[in-house]
Amino acid sequence: MRLWLGISISSIFQTLVQVANSLIKSDKYPEIKQRYQILKKRRGHKKTIIAIARQLLTAVYHILANHEVYNPKQFVDRPERSMSVREAVEFAKARGFDVLA
Repeated sequence: MRLWLGISISSIFQTLVQVANSLIKSDKYPEIKQRYQILKKRRGHKKTIIAIARQLLTAVYHILANHEVYNPKQFVDRPERSMSVREAVEFAKARGFDVLA
């Protein structure tokens, strides 16, 4: 499949993977390197590189579409999603579940 510029999607994908591999070895963008190290523990190198490449593609899209500058906060690890038992019970009740407490 070709884009309107005559560049194939696979060549764009290969370029993003090469960029992701370079960025994880560089110290210029520590947020990407940190994100890689976190994901690598769960997924392994190859799947993590693909995940980083997809995140880069999303960042490039938002930079071009919204005329934004690069935002490194996009790659910072998200806060832990935990809740207390009381919050979990309220969450379940709000969605229509019968909770026996």
